[in-house]
Amino acid sequence: MTTDLRTKLQELPAPEARADLRERIRASRAAGERVILATDRRASRLTAPRAIAAAIVLTILGWGAYSVFVGRNRGIPSGAAVFAGSVLWPTPALSQEVGASDTVGHARYPLLDRVPSRALQSGSWSYRATMTTDGLVTSEQGVRTFSIAPTIARGEPAVAIVTTGTGRYSPEGFTDSLLVSRDSLRLLRHSKRYGRHPGGVDFPAAPPRYLSWRDADINWVGSIYRALFQLTPLNSSWRGSVYVPWITYPNRVRALAIDLRVTGSERVTVPAGTYDSWVISVRFRDDEARVYVDKTSGLVVKLAMPMGEDAVWEQVLTGAS
Repeated sequence: MTTDLRTKLQELPAPEARADLRERIRASRAAGERVILATDRRASRLTAPRAIAAAIVLTILGWGAYSVFVGRNRGIPSGAAVFAGSVLWPTPALSQEVGASDTVGHARYPLLDRVPSRALQSGSWSYRATMTTDGLVTSEQGVRTFSIAPTIARGEPAVAIVTTGTGRYSPEGFTDSLLVSRDSLRLLRHSKRYGRHPGGVDFPAAPPRYLSWRDADINWVGSIYRALFQLTPLNSSWRGSVYVPWITYPNRVRALAIDLRVTGSERVTVPAGTYDSWVISVRFRDDEARVYVDKTSGLVVKLAMPMGEDAVWEQVLTGAS
């Protein structure tokens, strides 16, 4: 039937072209006129990007349904395990590559990520904080106690990383506490108390988050960075960068780039003793601090941070137990 209809259409008489048609076409082209033919938009609705996006969504939904209703009884890996490291589930280091509009500074060195899962050194260490102005006047800024101790959390062996102390700007005291699993250093809970204002966050079991340099908190009440240095193998060429959350007014969280680099070694004497230490430059925004880390134990023995042009804020190790 289709062939018969096509034959009949071809047999229909066609009108003769007018004698001046060729000249009219040439004149139209010379004037710059163009003819736009109508197109069927329905045929082009599913563009390539839409088709790819639809395929990705269907894949994720299909795998999720299969994992929940079928795979959980067959030992099939979860979606996180399958897509980990891809654009659908980027690694922590890849996820640190943030947009310029939400970034304060940009990383200078390769991005640091998860620290090795090895045993932390248990103990308690005390620090004294001072402010020295013009190299002459020294004022007391309070004391800190940093401790690492085994504990039980959520029914499993864990490690408590805690800093407590008082200071000129916190007369009522402060506490910074991080609980991690003892075997893999998976984050369990991070809590803080500054004066009368407690706060904290519990980390879900899935997807798991592990202790990494993204949790660094190099500031006057921080404690996690001390544990990170214990877990990070250092040498004369070590360097790395990390993006950490930075809260700005009004309650906006931006990414602050921190650059760390071993600049040399120094024999440092503090009240707790003398240590052969790595000297680490820590740059953030327009500031630069120096952290002195014992080469043997990874213990932070001294922290020096410029405060303006004429003052230096320091923490030094005064005792250990």
